[in-house]
Amino acid sequence: MSSATHRPTNLRELRASGWKSKSVKQEVHDNFLRALASGDELFPGIVGYEDTVIPEINLALLAQHDMLFLGEKGQGKSRLMRLIARFLDDAIPYLDLPEIPVHDDPYRPITAAGKRAIESLSEERIPIGWWLREDRYAERLAPGTKFADIIGEIDPAKLAGGVSMSAEEALHFGLIPRMHRGIFAVNELPELDELVQVGLFNILEERDVQIRGYPIRFDLDILILFSANPATYNRSGKVIPQLKDRIGSLVQTHYPRERG
Repeated sequence: MSSATHRPTNLRELRASGWKSKSVKQEVHDNFLRALASGDELFPGIVGYEDTVIPEINLALLAQHDMLFLGEKGQGKSRLMRLIARFLDDAIPYLDLPEIPVHDDPYRPITAAGKRAIESLSEERIPIGWWLREDRYAERLAPGTKFADIIGEIDPAKLAGGVSMSAEEALHFGLIPRMHRGIFAVNELPELDELVQVGLFNILEERDVQIRGYPIRFDLDILILFSANPATYNRSGKVIPQLKDRIGSLVQTHYPRERG
């Protein structure tokens, strides 16, 4: 990644820089491999997991999986999830236009506004911003989280302005759409309302979600991490089967083991 002082500021400069677009999971995978090859400490401050938990995380990163961290309170689940953000690039470019509600990939925009900008503006007139690593990780505690918080809601003000309810522009984006091209973590997954779980599954697997009966498509690029306590995760009905099946890797944490 080029230094902050030499980063491209418009689409033409970005193309000339040779920057390549890649998915967030591919980005994490590639940076993880580089850290592994250079002998860097992969998860600083994590002790006692070198032969158990860390190898499981490594395999999941190589496989480009979403992950569930399953373990008791105090076993470092949240800390491990946050450390995965170390393998993001320093910064990535996005279409820096006020009408675009996400950090749209300049080469592969997913929003209608982003696509219109690419089609209608010359590359010199399309501004590029840079989304920093530390801003590309977000987490949410499941209890009390509403559908609108995670997925989104129809914005009455936009409807009053004449926007159709079935249009993307009518939506106030929730946390997950806003974390497009980033990492989103859900703590205490079994406490997430079933309706929110269904919406989460649909947005990850089917790439669309129904909001007040209107289907809206999101071709999201996101790495999702979950944490859960075994007692609640394994209880029947707490996590919908479709969402369980969608999670690629389960990482079991534990308390420090006795050393003889």
